[in-house]
Amino acid sequence: MDRPPKHQMVYFKGLTSDVREFGKFRKVLHTGLYSQLVAMEVPVGGEIGDEVHTVDQILIFTSGKGKATVAGKDQEVNASDVVVVPAGTQHQFINIGDKPLELITVYSPAEHDPQTVHKTKEEGDELEDAGKDEAPEWSHRSKKENEEEGLVKLSGGPYEGE
Repeated sequence: MDRPPKHQMVYFKGLTSDVREFGKFRKVLHTGLYSQLVAMEVPVGGEIGDEVHTVDQILIFTSGKGKATVAGKDQEVNASDVVVVPAGTQHQFINIGDKPLELITVYSPAEHDPQTVHKTKEEGDELEDAGKDEAPEWSHRSKKENEEEGLVKLSGGPYEGE
C-alpha cells in the first residue's frame, strides 16, 4: 500500500465476537494515517513475544485466557479485557488457556506493513528481522505534514483521487 487509505468507512461485522477462529497469528485489517487495526490468534502454549514498540498499543481480548506482563507487572487477561501498552514499554502476552488466545490490537501509529499476514509467530519474527514488515512512511508523518499535503482537511474534503 503506497498511499494512505481513502476517506471512507471501514466496517468489520462481529470482529469482537466470542470466538473468531481466525487461524493466523497476525493479520493487519486496516492501516490509517494515525493508527492500525490488527487481528491476532496466539495458539495454546504460545506467546506474542517479549518486546518493546516505539508506538502505543491497545489490546482487546476477545477469546481465551492469557497472562499479560507489562513493565514487569503480571495480569491475567480474558475475553472482553483491554490492556494499554504505552510506547517504549516492555510487554509480553502468553496463552495460558486450553484454546487460542484471540485479540484485536490497535497500534498508533502503525507498526506493520498494511499487507501483513503471518501464519505463525516464527514467520512474523523472520519477516520483521529481515525488515520486510515495516509500516509505510506515510503512517508516521505528523498531523501538520498530512494537513500540508492535503491528506487531512477539517472541511472533510474533497480529496484528490477520491
